[in-house]
Amino acid sequence: MGRVIAILVMAEEKWQEADFLRKEIEARDYKAFILDMGLLGKPQGTCDITREEIISVSGHSPEEVSLVTDRGKRMPIMVDGAKEKVRQLYSSGQLDGMISIGGTTGTQMGTRIMMSLPFGVPKFAVSSTASLPAFASRYIGTADIVLMHSVVEISGLNNLMRNVLSRAAGAICGMVEGSAKVPISLVGKDEKPLIAMTHFGPCEECAVNVRELLERRGYQIIGFSAAGVGDRAMEEMIERQNIFGAVIDLAPGGVGEEVLGFTRAAGPTRLEAAGKRGIPQIIAPSCVNWGSPSKRDYKPEYKLRKKYDYDAARTFIRLSEDEMIVVADVMAEKLNRALAPVKILIPLGGWSSLDRRGTDFYNAELDRVFVDELRKRLKRDIEVREVDSDLDTPEFAQAIADAFDEIMGA
Repeated sequence: MGRVIAILVMAEEKWQEADFLRKEIEARDYKAFILDMGLLGKPQGTCDITREEIISVSGHSPEEVSLVTDRGKRMPIMVDGAKEKVRQLYSSGQLDGMISIGGTTGTQMGTRIMMSLPFGVPKFAVSSTASLPAFASRYIGTADIVLMHSVVEISGLNNLMRNVLSRAAGAICGMVEGSAKVPISLVGKDEKPLIAMTHFGPCEECAVNVRELLERRGYQIIGFSAAGVGDRAMEEMIERQNIFGAVIDLAPGGVGEEVLGFTRAAGPTRLEAAGKRGIPQIIAPSCVNWGSPSKRDYKPEYKLRKKYDYDAARTFIRLSEDEMIVVADVMAEKLNRALAPVKILIPLGGWSSLDRRGTDFYNAELDRVFVDELRKRLKRDIEVREVDSDLDTPEFAQAIADAFDEIMGA
């Protein structure tokens, strides 16, 4: 009974189901407790952590909050208090995993609370609304949350609901067991640091080549898909968890996508976390020179630009000269604030597999606009190194590895 799992529930609605889930978890030799994140109405049964305790932790008075009859106004109070409570429990070694059960409101609250804990802490949400359009991405966000669609409404105990909850109990217990076997921790004293690296389909060959070179040197490379969510998650992990020793950002295109309002937007703080934490960075420009506007926001002038139909869902268009300048300025402003060394490598033969030299998507003149503007805006101690090769060649990967050795002091 050593490992502890929190059950997050709105106890005025689904306490009976939470109590059954607790018994299922404890039958597997784990300890479980119920945390009430309820909004209105009295709990249907006893909770180990009451909503009054959650409200107090949030900094509010339970008596004052009891007078608030608006669910929307109570919700952030309960979420903030529960976030602080589970952080306290986790920091003191009293929490090993979390599971929530609920509909739309309960899943929104439960997953937001889960997001307050680091990557690697087991997080499991059972929801009757998991399959609603756009809700799954909202529930998960950038966190490592497992989402289970209950299919049937979570409303009372019946054979189908018992089956769902029993499977959920087995899943969260298995996740906690797996996390215990391979914990997330800082590397040992004599081990080389973990390295974060962005990937994206058009620069995947480069990423594979770089990873192989650095793995031979004894580094572990942790990849993040730079499609707007993975690279955003990388920034959050760098900011919240001190586990990376350097960043190789092959595909920082999410910076421009954010500025221009395109679909791979990676948030307003993209390309900032490593600099703030003082982690060395190697930057390449893959996917920076083109963008992926939404079909519903397609401007007439986009049809006049060079485009690349990448798959059935995505069409990339070349950025204009003005857009390239804007993106270069934003990237330079972010990198100029970095507290650790930064090196930028530019492949002259093309910045991805889509726009390599000799293809219709290649445009050396537009690429030069970006490079010249970047040089003009960057601080003098940030080197911009040009490499006469395509981005996806072994030669460019070797140039990345060499610059990495320099920046790490090897």
